[in-house]
Amino acid sequence: PTPVTAEQRQQVKSQVQAQLEYYFGQENLIRDLFLRARMDQEGWVSIGLLAGFRRMQSMTTDVTIILEGISAMPNLEMDPSGASVRLRNNWKEWVLLPPGDPSQAPGAPPAARS
Repeated sequence: PTPVTAEQRQQVKSQVQAQLEYYFGQENLIRDLFLRARMDQEGWVSIGLLAGFRRMQSMTTDVTIILEGISAMPNLEMDPSGASVRLRNNWKEWVLLPPGDPSQAPGAPPAARS
């Protein structure tokens, strides 16, 4: 669905923001290993991936609305290229380390875990 009026566009943007708030909320991230597995080592997630989620596509296929929504959210930040998004704060706690990463080993020194 493509919004026609400025009011409709704002309404869709608000819906997109609510959905992004859910995706990046603590309650979702605790159990959403699919999303977390797609974060890179700096917590970035492709906006294209998010735009392809069925729930997002049911709201809009206009990526500019998604980008506008992200830009207006204080808890999210976009990379300089505008291709990825991450939590502005505390993104490190949600990044999944690759298997075999020594910082995951029990008893690993705290420096290796950061």
